[in-house]
Amino acid sequence: LTFTNKAAGELAERVRKALIKAGVTDPDVIDPDNPPGEPVISTYHAFAGRLLTDHGLRIGLEPTSRLLADATRYQLAARVLREAPGPYPALTRSFPDLVGDLLTLDSELAEHLVRPEDLRAYDAELLRSLEGAKLTNADLRKVPEAAAARRELAELVGRYRSAKRERDLLDFGDQIALSATLARTRPEVGEILRDEFRVVLLDEYQDTSVAQRILLAGLFGGGTGHPVTAVGDPCQAIYGWRGASVANLDDFPEHFAHADGRPAARQALSENRRSGGRLLDLANGLAEPLRAMHEGVEALRPAPGAEHDGQVRCALLRTHAEEIDWLADSIAHLVRTGKAPGEIAVLCRTAGDFAEIQGALVARDIPVEVVGLSGLLHLPEVADLVAVCEVLQDPGANASLVRLLTGPRWRIGPRDLALLGRRARLLVS
Repeated sequence: LTFTNKAAGELAERVRKALIKAGVTDPDVIDPDNPPGEPVISTYHAFAGRLLTDHGLRIGLEPTSRLLADATRYQLAARVLREAPGPYPALTRSFPDLVGDLLTLDSELAEHLVRPEDLRAYDAELLRSLEGAKLTNADLRKVPEAAAARRELAELVGRYRSAKRERDLLDFGDQIALSATLARTRPEVGEILRDEFRVVLLDEYQDTSVAQRILLAGLFGGGTGHPVTAVGDPCQAIYGWRGASVANLDDFPEHFAHADGRPAARQALSENRRSGGRLLDLANGLAEPLRAMHEGVEALRPAPGAEHDGQVRCALLRTHAEEIDWLADSIAHLVRTGKAPGEIAVLCRTAGDFAEIQGALVARDIPVEVVGLSGLLHLPEVADLVAVCEVLQDPGANASLVRLLTGPRWRIGPRDLALLGRRARLLVS
């Protein structure tokens, strides 16, 4: 099991090649009366979906339930917000922000297997305990505001979940939560899957959530001694904001103990074959506080012969524009001296920097590929296309309309736009 479809596809290809090379799936040596079958390699969510399809009836889940597309989640959440009786005095954010907040809280509760009513009770108790407290600074004074808003939002999450149930709809969070419930309450399902999958490998385990851990431990752990191997790095645990729990990796030896109760063994894969020694020296220094927080995590070492490979440079520049120019000039120099553009990567903290860097490289005749949809949306020509689509779909999409009218095609100035807006208001009134 892994997290993305791309990773699952790459793993499937590598595993099949390894099995053929080892003679396990060689058609010339396979026993026709006892074929080994194909390895099942999928994402965690796909595995949970398959589990519910095969065994959901055991917990009363109808097989007709459909998986919500992301856009449909937003549509349904928006409908729930519009139809909610209210009032909700603590919810002061804009309507689009509240839709996002509702979906985020719903996902967080599902990933941690917390019911909305339990969260409401917790926040009610928190508010009572703060009534007589002296909140001495601005941050502390925000606590009761946040608790009150979350309590009202949790009530809306309950309405959203009811709307999903009425329509036989599930999202990814529901899949994981229901699968965890199934694994925890129906031990016969674990017996079936342990018989089907004699060996279980879990990739990027530091990014699994509490619900995913309960699901996997319920099926393959819990003192059964089933052969389970998890691969992960607690120093790369960066998805806590979406429900991941690095404690899953730290506590793996206890969650998946041997049948006699002994904790599972922990092995270190500390040889890094991707980076030279100079890069690893820098990375190890930065990660030292992280390693101290987790048992058994060793500093990375380079492959033999690569101890002095790599180069680390730091540029301190006065302005953002100078930084962009220095970066583009450095890459142009690398390309002119023989480095293939496809071997150069530029990493940014935010996608907002993509357009400037792409423009600077194109101006120097460097071919550029912007990876990911969010990066493409920041390119002017793509943003203009999206704006055209938004205006065609909704003539009231003013932000997109202004972008088009002030752009190179129409070139209408701010003064004329103001006059146009005034005339439009007169016509409407």
